[in-house]
Amino acid sequence: MGMCESLLEITISDIDSGDDEQVTLKTSEVIPTDNNVSAVRVAGSLAYSCQSVVMESFGEVFKIDRYHIPRGVYRNFLTSIDIAKLDFSSMAWEEVSSLDDYVFFLGDNNQLSCLAQSWVFPGVVYFTQDGEISLYKYDLEDKSVSHCLPCPDIPTPWSSPEWLMISAATPRVDDFKKTRNHVLGKEAEIATRATVTSVDKDAEIEHIEEAIPSFMDNDDTVRLISDRLHTVEYMHLRAVSKKYRSMLNLRRSPSRTVRTTGLSPWLFFAKYDQPVYNFVSPMHNNENYLVHIPEVLRGSTVRFSKDVWLLMLKDKTLFFYNPLSKSIVGLPDLPDDCNLSGISFSSLPTSSDCIVFGIDRFVQETVEITFIRRGDEDWKNYHCNNIYLPPIKTKLGFEPNFNSPVFHRGAFYCLDLNGTLGVFKLENGTSWEILAMVAQPKCEFIYKSFLVECESNLLCVLLGRLGKWVRIFRLNNDAMVWVEVKHLGRHMLFISHTSSISAIAPTVQMENKIYFPRLHDDGIIFYSLDTCLYHCLGCKHSAKDYGNSKENLVCSWIEPNCSETPSDQYLDWFNF
Repeated sequence: MGMCESLLEITISDIDSGDDEQVTLKTSEVIPTDNNVSAVRVAGSLAYSCQSVVMESFGEVFKIDRYHIPRGVYRNFLTSIDIAKLDFSSMAWEEVSSLDDYVFFLGDNNQLSCLAQSWVFPGVVYFTQDGEISLYKYDLEDKSVSHCLPCPDIPTPWSSPEWLMISAATPRVDDFKKTRNHVLGKEAEIATRATVTSVDKDAEIEHIEEAIPSFMDNDDTVRLISDRLHTVEYMHLRAVSKKYRSMLNLRRSPSRTVRTTGLSPWLFFAKYDQPVYNFVSPMHNNENYLVHIPEVLRGSTVRFSKDVWLLMLKDKTLFFYNPLSKSIVGLPDLPDDCNLSGISFSSLPTSSDCIVFGIDRFVQETVEITFIRRGDEDWKNYHCNNIYLPPIKTKLGFEPNFNSPVFHRGAFYCLDLNGTLGVFKLENGTSWEILAMVAQPKCEFIYKSFLVECESNLLCVLLGRLGKWVRIFRLNNDAMVWVEVKHLGRHMLFISHTSSISAIAPTVQMENKIYFPRLHDDGIIFYSLDTCLYHCLGCKHSAKDYGNSKENLVCSWIEPNCSETPSDQYLDWFNF
């Protein structure tokens, strides 16, 4: 937030001798916050734009920075919104973690603020974007962005919307008192809904217990069955009765390992600066699970996930975290000035052949590749040529994208902004190759692209703006061409910027669908290849794009198919 480094204070006072006024100007230096931290942390060295606004609200001065990755004529992807408040005593910007009742309205030419009323949500930022008539809402608490189109039928041509505040006839009596005592940055209490199941708190659940089958009256039988249950089903069994909750310890034995293929991936997202993660299960009717995390993980960002392991980043430190077993595997710190737009790992961090791989744009004609093998003390760093000669015989550059590389057939595959494929091989040394023989998929302008491995095949999922069109292609390894896929069969895809995975659908209703890290009325949004429409789990919503939904900026998919607590020797990165 480093553009505002000085403050101009203007004081207007009356002169005793007459009606004239005296104007006093005073300039104060302001200590800037660390500039560009959020943009670099999330999207590496990809080209981004930052819109910075300084505004007054009820006697306080705020600075709001919006970081976007542009694509085409749009500010395509919002990576972060950073909010700071000016501390007049130290003349420094202080990061804000909660807005309480403050509400901000940002436009291209004007900004407004107010305290929350019955008609507006508290603690959020509403904003518009140049060249659009869409309305966006940013919630600082869960770092989510909601999109809607309030007036879809506005005739063209139209101009960008502006904000207008109409004063209420009767102001709230406590408005002035509330603003005087407003304290920002306090950690809000974590509120949970009745539909949430906590997997870390053994609270009593008040409900009417249903009749239990007679064979389940035997305590040994209950324990025997519980030993063979996955964590989710284990929680469901504990919720049956108070007796079961007293018998079955929520923290299971470290030696227990249970695998299952009958579950769908979970959507994971975090509450801002709070020690809790939220997991949503699309298979169990959007059932929520709250997982409390160690204090040391607070403020970290998920960069990639595989199976049940999360690859987290905090400052310059990368580490693995298993939210079910609470296990942590530390990694050596990243090299200075190393920023990764795409990152992934080859296998579970507890296995001896685990490799962590990252890619980023270095300069115009070079990509930067960084990787480390299990047991290594230092990261290896390479600068590779990203210019290639496609079939059209015109030199083009490989443009790293904000998505996750995929480990496929012993190599890391990367998909760039335009659908070009690059591969980093580690056999017989290392090599980076841009597969120029693989022509880009023929489709409209690509706004988002994702790679995913499905049954030993490499798929790419391409989206138009707001998902107005969706196309899937499979790489034919023999002919090295993209072949369009019209049907996924029994499979389902789960895509996001930090993880894209495939799975066999546990139910017929989940087959042949693409699930997005977006919510509509707390239900997960998915695209059906049967209807060619977007739908929402738990309701009858359907649409031609994924507008009118909410996306958490810090989220990922995990596969809860393995519940185990590895021994300490496997949690040491340097120990084989």
